[in-house]
Amino acid sequence: MSKKLWACALSLALLAGCSEVKKLDEMKETTGDMKSVTDELYDTLRQGNSLQLRREAYESVLKAPTLFKKISEANKYMMSYEFQIWNKIGQDKEGEKRDLLGQQAAMEFFMEMEELAPAEVNPLAEPNAEDINSEDNRSASFNAMALSMHQVNRKQVRATLQHPEEKQMSLYSMMEDSLLTPRNVAQKSYAREVLAHEALAIKLLQARYNIFPLVFVDSVSHIGTKSLLAKAFQVYGSWTLDLDSMNATQVEYMQTEVLTHAVAAKELLIKIGVKPEMNGTVEKLLKNMKIAASKKKFSSTETASQKNMLKLLEKLRP
Repeated sequence: MSKKLWACALSLALLAGCSEVKKLDEMKETTGDMKSVTDELYDTLRQGNSLQLRREAYESVLKAPTLFKKISEANKYMMSYEFQIWNKIGQDKEGEKRDLLGQQAAMEFFMEMEELAPAEVNPLAEPNAEDINSEDNRSASFNAMALSMHQVNRKQVRATLQHPEEKQMSLYSMMEDSLLTPRNVAQKSYAREVLAHEALAIKLLQARYNIFPLVFVDSVSHIGTKSLLAKAFQVYGSWTLDLDSMNATQVEYMQTEVLTHAVAAKELLIKIGVKPEMNGTVEKLLKNMKIAASKKKFSSTETASQKNMLKLLEKLRP
């Protein structure tokens, strides 16, 4: 083959190679563009779906006929915020994204609570499904929301397990973090929303301090077949806490899911210089509690768990 033919062949090969490289570059660019579009589409859909779920849950809270049903619906409301399903992939990799989602959640939450908040915390407010805009029903809905603020979506739990450098977030943890951080220290974006509604945040803490003890008494007292909130007005005598009637799981649940949160609310109020205020009827229920003498033999672990539960109850008393 002549030198001229070799040169032509080499030129063609180089051109072909350049063409293939160009195709690869174009494919990479197209793939990158597609990924950006996919990430944006996912983020937009998630935002819309999350908002729709919250709207439905909020309406369900208002319409629920009992406090416990309201709490169940409020739990769903809390877990539907976008920061709860943040996953650190796609647009969630952006450094400030989680903080921004937290700020958006705090902004929306406090606006919703402004609509429900009573002039004074009323732990004995009765739900009224027939008149959802009544003062009592809105107060009861506020109480349910206050109780559910610490809820964390299992998707967030999974994400933080995969990224242990990230802490779990809830509306309660954001509120606690904001109230405790010194004002001269740089705070996260959501802190601005919390501190702009500090009086409302305190009202939510006072509600938790009052309602969790009522949930405890309602669960263990057997005062009557009516809801405790209706019967509480009539209770002036003593009632008995029968530890023998509670299994180990129930004792553990009352500690971790009920009393611990009430104590935490009380202690947070004290830390920020606010006096915890307990409703007179709630206080009377705690003071009039008697503990039945045990007829069972418990294991050392069960006995220790019961003692811890009773210590939490003591911490709750004004």
